[in-house]
Amino acid sequence: MAPFPPITQWRLPQAACELTRSSVMPAGRRGDESGVFWLGRRDKVSEITAVVFPAGDGVHETPICWSVSAEVYAAVSAWARPVGLALLGVAHTHLCRAKPQMSRTDRFQGMKVPDALSIIVPAMGRERDPSGWAWFVYTAGDYREMTTAETVRRVELTDGKVEFAVIGSDARRTP
Repeated sequence: MAPFPPITQWRLPQAACELTRSSVMPAGRRGDESGVFWLGRRDKVSEITAVVFPAGDGVHETPICWSVSAEVYAAVSAWARPVGLALLGVAHTHLCRAKPQMSRTDRFQGMKVPDALSIIVPAMGRERDPSGWAWFVYTAGDYREMTTAETVRRVELTDGKVEFAVIGSDARRTP
């Protein structure tokens, strides 16, 4: 089996979108960017089953950037691996209301895994409708924005359940 089996479609519970927004909006109210990780089992059709909000030491929320240290990524991995979950996407905010574009930081310091999603929620996380978010997929060594038609075809919003965890470099988890 290839280390990164191709993903043709993601199943995204509406609850994951709501948890994403509720997690990032406190930073947005302060004027800072924030984000979450979307995890699930990687397969041809991959379902997001967990939203992880990185917090604490190693997480930087600023007006121009959201970043997460290697130690925090390691803590998330240590939590996810035993239950068979993989990082499928990263959703983060931009402060502007206009349709967001990937920043240089997003493009060059983001997750570089085939078929990884990078989602940008505009307006400090206030945009409720995922169709107003910017959807990017990592393909052929770079991120490219998915068209509206491709997003509709490849990202299926569902009524499924999703687990929520707050994880930091100290590996604490809050349900």
